[in-house]
Amino acid sequence: MQKYIYEIFEETCKLDNRDDRIAYLKENAFKQVKTVLQLCYNDKIELDLPYGRPPFEVCPDGREPSPLANVFSSIGVCVKDNGVPRVRKEKIFIGILEQLCEKDAHILCAAKDGTITTLQNKTYSKMTKSLVEACFPEIL
Repeated sequence: MQKYIYEIFEETCKLDNRDDRIAYLKENAFKQVKTVLQLCYNDKIELDLPYGRPPFEVCPDGREPSPLANVFSSIGVCVKDNGVPRVRKEKIFIGILEQLCEKDAHILCAAKDGTITTLQNKTYSKMTKSLVEACFPEIL
């Protein structure tokens, strides 16, 4: 079973050695992990969404969050200057958040705003741009 994004980020941040963090992140970086990191740190990618966390319903207890591959398929619609009305982009983004587990939804919101390292009392403070550059220079 594929891990949640927050699980990979938490495990990465628990490692004290930078080389261990790089190795762990490379081993566990499936497409959606890279997408979140790219949204956060690639200056060429800009989502056409307001800053901050939009109002959304958390995936209810008892319902399994959707597989990440299915959820992230429509994130590309939310980029700037693609002809899609901003209101529609916001609805799509909220729909994505509502299909994720709560922690992954918060990570995606933080990635959109470039604030992963300060999220939840700096839980992910070691998920820095320099770490991402060392792991995946091709996405930046």
